[in-house]
Amino acid sequence: MEVSPVYRQSDGSEQDRPAHPQVFLTGEAQKSDHLRAGPFVDFPVSVVLPAGGTGERTGLQTPKQFCPFLGRPLISYTIESFERVSWIQTIMVVVAKENIGFMMDIVQQFQHNKVRVVPGGSTRHRSICNGVMALGEEVVREQEKPAASSRPKVVIIHDAVRPFVDEDFLHKIAVAAKKQGAAGAIRPLVSTVIATTSEGYLDHSLERAKYRASEMPQGFRYDVIYQAYQRCTESDLEFGTECLHLALQYSGINAKLIDGPPTLWKVTYKRDLAAAESIIKETLSKTACLITGGLEAGVTLANVLQKAFVALDV
Repeated sequence: MEVSPVYRQSDGSEQDRPAHPQVFLTGEAQKSDHLRAGPFVDFPVSVVLPAGGTGERTGLQTPKQFCPFLGRPLISYTIESFERVSWIQTIMVVVAKENIGFMMDIVQQFQHNKVRVVPGGSTRHRSICNGVMALGEEVVREQEKPAASSRPKVVIIHDAVRPFVDEDFLHKIAVAAKKQGAAGAIRPLVSTVIATTSEGYLDHSLERAKYRASEMPQGFRYDVIYQAYQRCTESDLEFGTECLHLALQYSGINAKLIDGPPTLWKVTYKRDLAAAESIIKETLSKTACLITGGLEAGVTLANVLQKAFVALDV
């Protein structure tokens, strides 16, 4: 299978990110070593972030993952949720070919140093497949260097338009995926699901208590999801949407399902952008930071937060 080219930022080194869930800081505040906390894993983890959607349901000309609010595109907040996790190595962002240049500009502007950009496919599964295959290709390139990094043991797949995912839940997914082979977030169904006849009448309804909504993030051992995409059919790639099903059908892995927090919701409609903006404002206004170390680090962070509050009018 042909592997898509991977685009990376030309310079810059790994930067430490705040580990506090749902705190979005940029620039100098991100460089502080005094903000690191949270769970840890002792195996390599990478992320595939499909971002090739057109955003038709928002009714906007700009795909929703690139819609700006609070001075940043939505996808930048999602990336930040993963970059602040110290044990995540690489984030493969998969975008439509015509948006690669735009995405690279975002990477540079907001200093997303863990990100690699990969051209997507015509469907969701084709885009995710490109990202998974590119992770393997990334390893080949890295092993040509003296300081070689190992292939990721676990791959986390997430949506670019789900910006609110915290490190604790990512840890649960990663650990379960390593142990079971696959793991995914679920949430209770909000509405009853019904089936209709071809004439538009009610056929039957499902008992809501027995079913759950499949959400993101989902995690897989790399060999499991790689094999699933190698073996799946063209029909799967064209019409499928569920990665956990591919792991079950083509790798024989029955995923561990984990109840996710309500913050895993997906920005789908135009009104969701306003809701996401409101959450960011509320989070910043209520966040209290305890700083250890020198006075200079405290002053730097205080200045960044003050600027953020002024910009947000909070």
